[in-house]
Amino acid sequence: MRDRPSDEDVSRQILGIFMRHRIPASGTLQRNNFYDVRDGDFRRGMDKAVANNWITIDLRNRYRYQLTATGYAAGRLINPATRLV
Repeated sequence: MRDRPSDEDVSRQILGIFMRHRIPASGTLQRNNFYDVRDGDFRRGMDKAVANNWITIDLRNRYRYQLTATGYAAGRLINPATRLV
């Protein structure tokens, strides 16, 4: 049986998806971009990312997520190889 990843691990995985898609601060992604994150873990990771002020959830569309400047900076620390061109 596999170990369940922590909320922090899943939130970093979500942040990594923003970095992989090269989303700048204030950029958005839709829910369907996070297919790599297991559905059972997604909500926990998203809640942790919001608590860390990495991501905000659009008030009019709960399936649209915006990367904050704090999240962008944290994502660059996690994966410094990703650069915007």
